[in-house]
Amino acid sequence: MTVWDSITINDMPNEDLKWVASSLGLDVAKRIWKRFAGNHVACPARMSPAVAKRYIIENGHKSVHQLAFETQLSERTIYRYLNQKTVKAASGQLSLF
Repeated sequence: MTVWDSITINDMPNEDLKWVASSLGLDVAKRIWKRFAGNHVACPARMSPAVAKRYIIENGHKSVHQLAFETQLSERTIYRYLNQKTVKAASGQLSLF
């Protein structure tokens, strides 16, 4: 038995790891703590543009308003991504998205 085996949710050093432990399990929280100890882990507030573009193009049948809501992007950005797809397709070049 190691010290890690005796750790409980209440022993987690911060509220974030306590949340991970209660949501995903104590073992997951311990592994995250061990792996990232002393580091700052940041989660972006928004998805990457590549992921957003792919989602928008794959779901182009939805309204622009709905896509903007789902991706947390502006309607103008949604139109721009959809127009990029149309321009690339019309030019005969293969689309990356």
